[in-house]
Amino acid sequence: MRMRFVVMVMLLPALMRAGSECRSSCRLTNISITVESEECGSCFTIDTTACAGLCKTQESVYRSPMMLYYQNTCNFKEWIYETYEFKGCPARADSVFTYPVALSCECSQCNSDITDCGVLSQQTISCNAH
Repeated sequence: MRMRFVVMVMLLPALMRAGSECRSSCRLTNISITVESEECGSCFTIDTTACAGLCKTQESVYRSPMMLYYQNTCNFKEWIYETYEFKGCPARADSVFTYPVALSCECSQCNSDITDCGVLSQQTISCNAH
């Protein structure tokens, strides 16, 4: 009996860490974005950071039409914008591509006015995929 107690006390910190990991695993992750410009006749892949992971959510047994329902998703908390300029473009071509780079993440309601709230694809697309 004493041995079981000692083992449980030793495992408790590991179990608590595992539990907190399951509660919210929303964090920065490395992604690649493939961008093609038909006007400039070039394609490139950007390595950047985004937010990905699970957020704690709770589905109600009964949904009332009087109560607003929303689900938290893993979103950018802080970000900056970086730009890439295509080389060798014609004079009037749009040669600048601007993209967000996540600095930190949070579980919050997705704002569809400024964000694509769909699933982030984990598949890397190459320039020759057409």
